[in-house]
Amino acid sequence: MKEKINYRLSSSVNEGILEIVGTGEITKNTIDRLHDEIIEIVKAENTKAVLCDVRALKGPEDIVAAYFRVRRIPPSVKGRPYAAVVAPPENRAYQSFYEITSVNVGHLVKFFTDIEAARAWLKSML
Repeated sequence: MKEKINYRLSSSVNEGILEIVGTGEITKNTIDRLHDEIIEIVKAENTKAVLCDVRALKGPEDIVAAYFRVRRIPPSVKGRPYAAVVAPPENRAYQSFYEITSVNVGHLVKFFTDIEAARAWLKSML
């Protein structure tokens, strides 16, 4: 039996930045589906910058599983030069992990806890 999806994604393009916002609850069984849906949204848009706001997503974060999700990012998405992840302050311990892992697979991701700082960084890179 498939697990019920209790999260929602919304997206919009603002000033050349694709902004994806996740809300709701994720589980170990639904996080890969969420990740795949985010990749599909990114692939569908023709922007040079992506901001992914996950502050309102509740649920487990497994650093090993996150590593494998980053490694699965397809080349068509890795080609996006700039990406910012906005996460809750309690996830700050993952900051260097996300940034280093992303660079190692050819994808530039910067971690933020403040959405305005993330937008400012992305705008400065365009």
